[in-house]
Amino acid sequence: MKKEKLILFFVAALFGLLVAGILFFIFQITKTVPDSSTKTVPISSPTPTISPAVTLVLNQPKDEDVVSSKVLIVSGKTQSNAVVTVITGSSSDVIAPSADGSFSTTVNLDDGENILEVIAIAPNGESITIKRTITYSQEEF
Repeated sequence: MKKEKLILFFVAALFGLLVAGILFFIFQITKTVPDSSTKTVPISSPTPTISPAVTLVLNQPKDEDVVSSKVLIVSGKTQSNAVVTVITGSSSDVIAPSADGSFSTTVNLDDGENILEVIAIAPNGESITIKRTITYSQEEF
């Protein structure tokens, strides 16, 4: 008797799911959406980003360098009409690049880790920044 009730239950559940599925399918087919309730969304084409008027390439020092000299040479290249600022934890220098855009200066490092920030500023006010971490240590590795 229990077996028959269990089989009857599964057959009834399967039949109920089948009927519900058919009714849902018919409902979806006959459903119409009025045009007044739909909205058109205009898609605008993306605008290209403008490349900056100033570039900056830092030749030396490399990021995360460990040096044993307190005096560090900072050199690189940018536009000839830009102004370059070199900032460390204890000093800042303003440099005018040469006619071909190259620049070079020396900075004094503090003991331990130093954050070196080089900023090139174009005449129109745009700027680009490169940060480097330089560690001064006299220990032998």
